[in-house]
Amino acid sequence: MGLRLCAFGESTVNGTGDPEHLGWIGRALAGRRDVTLSNLGIRRETSRELAARWRAEAGLRWTEAKPMRLLFSFGLNDCTPGAAQGVRVSADQAVANARAILEAARALAPTLMIGPPPPADPAVRAAARTLNPRLALTSADVGVPYIDVFARLEAEPVWMAEVAEWDGAHPGAAGYARLAAIVTADPAWQGFLT
Repeated sequence: MGLRLCAFGESTVNGTGDPEHLGWIGRALAGRRDVTLSNLGIRRETSRELAARWRAEAGLRWTEAKPMRLLFSFGLNDCTPGAAQGVRVSADQAVANARAILEAARALAPTLMIGPPPPADPAVRAAARTLNPRLALTSADVGVPYIDVFARLEAEPVWMAEVAEWDGAHPGAAGYARLAAIVTADPAWQGFLT
């Protein structure tokens, strides 16, 4: 019968910087003809902006004919320089946004959260490193599986090198392949698409 998957979040969701235009999701879904993907990642989007749009976007793609899945990956753009405590969205507000998004999404369909990946900038990376476990705890609290990719990617030379070589936030094909491998090896991903 197949699944419909709506993937929401930042530019790493849509695969920005990948010369092959697959990103990690394209690679993670390779060979899965039964999955209809709506890749709804938006570059520079914060959790505040995502909270305002995701329901309408999901509603446009909703059908009773096929099972739906909702995937989210955000938090890094919240940690970039801005007005709120030096960042675009404070950690407390990002956590509150995550709770609201994930609680509502879980009530609609099976939902999965992928944590933020590490960028090159040390200050942004430190803020994301601090936010990541709070997002994981919030996801667990609302009953949404969370795949923590931060430390594993930070230890991946190919990810960090490609991010640093391009724009500080996005890898090339090899980096996205590593992210896809981390995600698809996780039991939460395997259970999510069944």
